[in-house]
Amino acid sequence: MADSWDKTQGNLYSKCVLARMEYSKCAGHAEHEFLVFYFRHWTGGCSAQAVVSADRAVQGQGRSLKQSSELVSPSSSDTNAYDSVSIYGSPRDAAPQLQVRYAPYSRLCTFDFPSSSAPSALQVSTVLSLVHRQAPAYDLYENQCYWFSSVVWGSLKELFPSDGDSDYENHCARAHYRRIALGSPTEDIKAVCAAYQMEWQKMLETLEHVKCYHEAEEAKNRQKLHMEFEVENEPFRQAQQAEIVRLRKTEICAQAEIERVRREKDVEIEQLRARLAA
Repeated sequence: MADSWDKTQGNLYSKCVLARMEYSKCAGHAEHEFLVFYFRHWTGGCSAQAVVSADRAVQGQGRSLKQSSELVSPSSSDTNAYDSVSIYGSPRDAAPQLQVRYAPYSRLCTFDFPSSSAPSALQVSTVLSLVHRQAPAYDLYENQCYWFSSVVWGSLKELFPSDGDSDYENHCARAHYRRIALGSPTEDIKAVCAAYQMEWQKMLETLEHVKCYHEAEEAKNRQKLHMEFEVENEPFRQAQQAEIVRLRKTEICAQAEIERVRREKDVEIEQLRARLAA
């Protein structure tokens, strides 16, 4: 995401801010949990929203995520986790797609970010990356979809606090499987928050390098276009220069002719004066 660059607006992900996140839970027997993000951005001069979901499954499981919580045995600690992010477009476009991917599901709680402290899409991606690195392997009892959603949720709330937390009647159902609590990932949330500032600084440095690279490329392209223009217009320039030289010579000749006529007139006047004096 940091490598993305628009020549007129720079990195668009840095200008796309998180307005709201929702914690949701599937109603199937696996009770898969996932997050839905609502990002605010500008398109065509108007404010718009883009909906994104994030969750954890098992590597190689693809997009069929509803049963992900019970597909791997507890001993499969070497199984890679599949932490995915899916973009759906506007809220209107997203609703049917979320139903296809997760239905039936219910929203457990929401968290609204004020404009003053809302994280950008780049900052959210940094948190997601840190969460994945905390536990890149899938574990049925400790590092499954419940853990992933809870750590991302808790880390974003801690790093970008707000008074907009809204609890729904099923809020306490988070990180539960068949009403059994799977534990609170408090230490993992602390670890992500502790590592965030250094990781974000790396992201800013990458952004600066990308910016400098593209600005240098733009300067090179402008110089190339200028040189191509100069080469293409060289015959015209030479013809223009020749015309200037010709006009200058014509001007010099005209000045010389004017001077010759003036001298002849002076001679005639002197001769006339001499005759009159005689």
